[in-house]
Amino acid sequence: MKKYLHPILLLTFSPLLLPSCVSKKKHLEAIAAYDDTITGLRSRLDTANNRIYRLDLDVSERKGENNALLAMQDKMLSRIVELDDEIERLQNESATRVESLDGRLQQKDAVIADKQGKIDALLATLNQRDQAMRELEQALRDTLKQVDSTVYAIEVANGQLSVALQLNFLFYPGSTNKTYSAGRDAIERISRVLSNYPTLEVLVVGHNDNTPLRRNSMDDKWEYSALQAATIVQLMTKKYELATSRVMLAAKGEFEPRASNATPEGRAKNERIEIRIFPSRERLIRDLRRRLE
Repeated sequence: MKKYLHPILLLTFSPLLLPSCVSKKKHLEAIAAYDDTITGLRSRLDTANNRIYRLDLDVSERKGENNALLAMQDKMLSRIVELDDEIERLQNESATRVESLDGRLQQKDAVIADKQGKIDALLATLNQRDQAMRELEQALRDTLKQVDSTVYAIEVANGQLSVALQLNFLFYPGSTNKTYSAGRDAIERISRVLSNYPTLEVLVVGHNDNTPLRRNSMDDKWEYSALQAATIVQLMTKKYELATSRVMLAAKGEFEPRASNATPEGRAKNERIEIRIFPSRERLIRDLRRRLE
């Protein structure tokens, strides 16, 4: 490290070069004082140089930190750009998926609407059938108002209507073909109402109690009830002109009682002709299929 004398010192020493009458002692003291001053200044200069050196190191460190921060900032900026690109890509994919889902939802909504329309059409068909059965029930009740209410019963269950007429109201005792005029009148009234509902089918079912028959020519209640049902079918089709294609007969004999056979009242309920009325299954299926087309 180069050492320089301060210009003030040169000016201070300059009298020493000139002739002087100063004493040697004072001269030495002055020289000592100047040396002390020079030493102090050198110390201050060294201190300043050390401080400058530390400042240079600190600046270098700061520059290094700043460079590191700048490098980190560049990386962060690059990462931000990558994330922005990723976000944009995801947004585009999301928009595409949403658009695709919207399209699918619209298609499904259309399918659901179509199926709902068909369901509504089917329900409308079934409601029309139920409405027709309710109208028929009321019409039968109206037409049988003049008949003794204890000899018949009207019931609606499982989509069909049933009119049960007691045998002692329809047939002479022990007979399968001889009928009372009141019973024929009731059958005629029922037939006239049914003629207004040509789409409904009719099943005439014969029933009996379990008491033995008092007929030498027949001992089978099943056959007995079938013959009685056949007599009612002939009245309805031949005399009262219901289409034979819509009227059927069946016999249950003693095997479908409505009450106990232990009492006369129970046996009277069991000995009956049931006229069951229901929509044509084939017609109903055909109508439902048309609604589905």
